[in-house]
Amino acid sequence: MTPSPRTPPRLWAGAVLAVVLLQAVLRFPGRPRDMGIGTFLLLPIELPIILLALLILRAWWLRAAVVTGATGVLILRIADIGTFQAFSRPFNPALDLHLLVSGWDLLSSSIGRAQALALIAAAVLAVGAVAAALWWALSALVRLRGVARRAAVAVSALLLVAGLAGLAVPRAPVTADLIPETARRLGRMTDAVRDLRAFAAELPQDDVGQPGFAALRGRDVIVVFVESYGRSFVEDAPFAPAAQDRLRAVEARLAEAGWHARSGWLTAASRGGQSWLNHGTFLSGLWVDGQARYDRLMTSERRSLNRLFGQAGWRTGAVMPAITLDWPEAAWFGYDVTLDAAGLGYRGQPFEWVTMPDQYTLTALDDRLRGTERVMVEAALITSHAPWTPLPRILPWEEIGDGSVFDGSHRDGDTPREVWADPDRIRTQYALALDYSLEVIGQWVARQPEDALIVVLGDHQPAQLLTGPDATADVPIHVMSRDAALLDRLPDNIFGPGMIPSPDRPAQRMDAMRAVFATEFEDAG
Repeated sequence: MTPSPRTPPRLWAGAVLAVVLLQAVLRFPGRPRDMGIGTFLLLPIELPIILLALLILRAWWLRAAVVTGATGVLILRIADIGTFQAFSRPFNPALDLHLLVSGWDLLSSSIGRAQALALIAAAVLAVGAVAAALWWALSALVRLRGVARRAAVAVSALLLVAGLAGLAVPRAPVTADLIPETARRLGRMTDAVRDLRAFAAELPQDDVGQPGFAALRGRDVIVVFVESYGRSFVEDAPFAPAAQDRLRAVEARLAEAGWHARSGWLTAASRGGQSWLNHGTFLSGLWVDGQARYDRLMTSERRSLNRLFGQAGWRTGAVMPAITLDWPEAAWFGYDVTLDAAGLGYRGQPFEWVTMPDQYTLTALDDRLRGTERVMVEAALITSHAPWTPLPRILPWEEIGDGSVFDGSHRDGDTPREVWADPDRIRTQYALALDYSLEVIGQWVARQPEDALIVVLGDHQPAQLLTGPDATADVPIHVMSRDAALLDRLPDNIFGPGMIPSPDRPAQRMDAMRAVFATEFEDAG
C-alpha cells in the first residue's frame, strides 16, 4: 500500500491562519471599550460551523461567500467604532451613509487632506489585505490531505458540539455573535421604518395653538446654540474647574450690567454631532433623534418655534456661519431672513473648518438683523467645533467691523495635525475653544443696550474622545434678561438661578422647550 503523501507545511500554516483570521473577524468588537484580549478569547459558535462547511463541501463559492461575509462584518464593525466614538451609538446603514461626507470634511480639516486620504487608503488596504489573506488561508485549509482534513473536521465538530451543549472550551468560553448581530442590525433597520411611521403620526398633533408671547412684547428673542457645549464640560474632569470659573465670571459680568440668568439641563437628541437634529428637536417640540425623522419633519406642516414667533408679529432670522451650501431646509423653519456663511459678509480668514469666529458672528447678528423691528433670531456659534485650533483672540468689539481684522493674525494654537496627535492636547484645545465662546457670549450680552430674552444652550455633548463612553446626552441651557420677573416665569423644575446649573436639578428633554415658550410667556402678567 502506498503511504499517503505528507501534508505540506504551507497548508498547515494556511489552516492555522484561517482559524485565527476568522476568530479575529468574528470577535472584532464594534465598541472601542470592548477592544481587549478577553474579547478575542471568546469562541464564536459560528467558527466551527464555518470550518465544518468549508472542509466538507470544499466549494470555491462557499469560500467566496465566507470571505465576502467576513469582510462585510469587519467593515461594519469598524463603522460601529467610528459612530460610537462620534455619536455614542452603533452604525445604521439605513440612516448613516450621509455622514460619510461630513466625516471626510472633519477628518481632512483636522489632520490635512493628504493625511486623511492616506489614512483612508491605509484602512482600505488593510481590509483588502485581510480579505486576500483569508482567501489564501481558506484555500489552503480545504486542500488539507487525508488524515489532516479528517482531524480538522473532528476538532471542528467537537467545538460545535461543545458550543451547542453550552460547555466551556478551556480558556475560550463559547459565545454566539454573528447571527444575533445580523438580527439586531436588520431589526434596527426595520425599527427605523416603524419609528418613522410613528413620528409621522405625531407631526400634526400640536396643542400649543397660536401663542401671542405677550410677555415678550417689545423684546428681541435670541436663541444661541453653542457647538459641543455639553454637561461634561461643566461637571467632569479635567474641564469642570476652568468651566465653572468662566461661568461664574460671566455671571458676575452680567450682574454688573444689570442682567439676570437662570440655568438648567436639557437632554439632547444626539451626542457628538448632528447639531441639526437638536435644532429641529428644540424648535419643533418633537424628538428628532435621527436623519429620517429630520427629513420627514422638513416636509411637514409642523410649525417651528421660529414660525410661531413670526405669526405673532416678530421678524424671524437665522445666523448660520457653518452653512456653506444650499440649505433648502430653511424653508421649514420659517425665517424671514437667512444669513448663511456667505450672507454674513465675513471678510476675514477662516479658522480651519470654522468659517468665522463667534465674536464676528454675534457682531453681524446685531448689525444685520436687529433694529427698530422686534426680531426672533436663531444663531449657531461654531468656534467650539472640532478641530478647536487655531483659536481667535478676543478683540475690542469696535474693531470687529467686517471681520477683515482676522487676516491670519489674532489667532493662537498649533496646527490641527499637531494637536490631534495627542489626546491630552485635544482636550485642552476643546476646553480653550469653549472658554472663548462663553467669554464672548458674556461680553456680548453685557454690551446689549436694551432688554431682550437671550437663550444660550449647547447643541450636543462632544464626542466620546472627550466625554468617555458613559456620558449623558445632557447640555446646559441659560436664559438671560434684564427683567428678573420675566425669568421667574420659567419652571422651577427646569431652571435655577445663576449661570451654573445645579447638579441635582433633573434634565428635561430638549423637545419640551417649545411648549415652555408657548405657555410661560403667553400672558402679559
